Amino acid sequence: MNEIRHRVGIKANVQDVYEAVHHPSKLVGWWPTKAIGTPNLGSRIELEFPGYPNFVWEIADLSPNQRVRLTFMSGPDPWRDSELLFEISETVKQVFVTLTHETGADTHQEAFQFFCTKWPLFLVSLKDFLETGQGKPYPNDIRIQHD
Repeated sequence: MNEIRHRVGIKANVQDVYEAVHHPSKLVGWWPTKAIGTPNLGSRIELEFPGYPNFVWEIADLSPNQRVRLTFMSGPDPWRDSELLFEISETVKQVFVTLTHETGADTHQEAFQFFCTKWPLFLVSLKDFLETGQGKPYPNDIRIQHD
């Protein structure tokens, strides 16, 4: 497995941060265009990014206000064997979110480079969503390639 790890500090309530990384109604504020599903352990969430096959993630781990793990079930091939771990830690001044994206050992180098560059932008979108109420979910995100 390959691993990408990024961390961002957010001035928000820890419960709001926790919900934003796994509740379909909150995910659309910073990441996909549309999300359907339920935010329960073992349930699946389907994310829509127009122009791409839908992504299906299973909620593999939930520890309230501390951790959310999503396991990739289906969607675009570069994401095959991916897991996302959102670790949440509250301090006096902010809530830190550390995202670890584990990819399959055979993930193509171009896809891995894309993930390395794109995740910081979506984490800033998460930060903006929670701090200002306005993130940049797809397709309003910052583009890093023109395809």
